[in-house]
Amino acid sequence: MIYYFIFPIVVVIASIVGAIAGIGGGVIIRPVLDSFGQFETSEITNMISTMCVLFGTSTSIIRHIASKSKIENWKTAVYLGIGAVIGGLIGQFLFQFVKNASNGNVLIIVQSSALIILMIFVLIYMQLFLPKGKQLHIKNFFLTIIIGIFLGICSTFLGIGGGPINVAVLLLFFGMDMKQAAINSLITIIFSQLAKVGMAAFDGTFVTLFTIEQLPQVGINGNPVLDQSWWIFLLILVPISIIGSLFGTWCNKKMSNKGVQIVFMATTVLIILINVYLIITNALDLSTLSV
Repeated sequence: MIYYFIFPIVVVIASIVGAIAGIGGGVIIRPVLDSFGQFETSEITNMISTMCVLFGTSTSIIRHIASKSKIENWKTAVYLGIGAVIGGLIGQFLFQFVKNASNGNVLIIVQSSALIILMIFVLIYMQLFLPKGKQLHIKNFFLTIIIGIFLGICSTFLGIGGGPINVAVLLLFFGMDMKQAAINSLITIIFSQLAKVGMAAFDGTFVTLFTIEQLPQVGINGNPVLDQSWWIFLLILVPISIIGSLFGTWCNKKMSNKGVQIVFMATTVLIILINVYLIITNALDLSTLSV
């Protein structure tokens, strides 16, 4: 029963931070849920993360539009989104390939390692180069699509929705300020997550996950009293992600560029620490299995 309290707290915090800094929330939700080890396959945490991010980011963008927020360079975000759809399909294929070629522990280690490397590059850029005004202003449609494909691959394979990678790319390659990068990142995230959902429906992942995977039995003093399908969490967590995103969007509008950047940097460091923990715990599990 404790997970019905912990997971909503994780999702609401991730959704608030995601809406403020443009990271979507999946970059927190997926690794944190993985760290609890309550689901039999990483596909479940990926799907929960995807649905929370999709509904949460869509809510944020709708809220920005409804409140007439200024969304500059939105066409760039759309072009990136088109590329992200293509990249999302490639990322889903890579995810299935690594999953089928290894066990769940190896998959999480690969995802977490790749994410740590990307986050370190993001921190280096944000700390050393962005303050010196090191930004490009790409206008080329084809090159924008290529960058979007890379973002889509990262988003879908890592199950993070885009996260700080999107924001850093928008800052570096398209010369946006922090708040505009955060908003446009959310637009790109919507495209990549739609691609992932579409792929899951096409390749039968939905059918598999919604029919055979069950949560472990939980109860009081070792006596099982509940055996719910994992998707019950979707009914709880998706509305919570929407509420968190609404609050995060309100915060984004009230905060300065500097405030958004502080939230972004702090979250990036937290993401690195969470994934270091995941690598260590899953490596220990592998060593135990090999003994």
